[in-house]
Amino acid sequence: MLIRLARHGESEGNFAGALQGSRFDTPLSARGRRQAEALAIRLADEGMDAVWTSPMVRARETAAVVAAPHGITPSIDADLVEFDWGVWSGRPFDGVLEQEVSSVRARWRAGETDLAPAGGESPAKAGVRAERFLSRLRAAGVRAPLVVAHGRFNRVLMVLLLGRPLSRMDEIRQRNGSLSAFEWDGSAPAIPLLLDDVAHIPGDLRNVSVLSDSVK
Repeated sequence: MLIRLARHGESEGNFAGALQGSRFDTPLSARGRRQAEALAIRLADEGMDAVWTSPMVRARETAAVVAAPHGITPSIDADLVEFDWGVWSGRPFDGVLEQEVSSVRARWRAGETDLAPAGGESPAKAGVRAERFLSRLRAAGVRAPLVVAHGRFNRVLMVLLLGRPLSRMDEIRQRNGSLSAFEWDGSAPAIPLLLDDVAHIPGDLRNVSVLSDSVK
């Protein structure tokens, strides 16, 4: 199975510099829609037999643009929703918040992946969602699906595909509109073919954001 995994285009919340998570559901910005269109052009001539998307509007809008040339209606999967940042959700990503988030991320990298932001979810819980989705994907019998989700959740999904511990999820960047691809037989760790590729996005459409790449 060839799995393509995309992060949604820039959202209005991304543009505003907010830490969105699963609680803030903003649409694509004008630049985000152009990023989605660039991804659609890149994949227009590639084989694709199914599209799954997070229920959040920024992901659904991206998925609809990319799926349209293939005549595919994206399927919404609730388990693909973005990570829940709890009390940090919606806050501007300023120096204070960056310090708070960085301290938690350091503990995740040290292996404390059961640790959750106050009122939010842990990487371990997000991993349960990711595993459920991968089980459904395995059972679907598709050969070349596209999955459109979010920066943090995609990192969780990718480390599970690659057979790595959750503590390593920040090693893989996830920029808006990026494309990653994996060859996966449904059991052994997947073989990465692309990771966070934005070659299809013109330089003037790539994001310059206050959010650090490890959070976005």
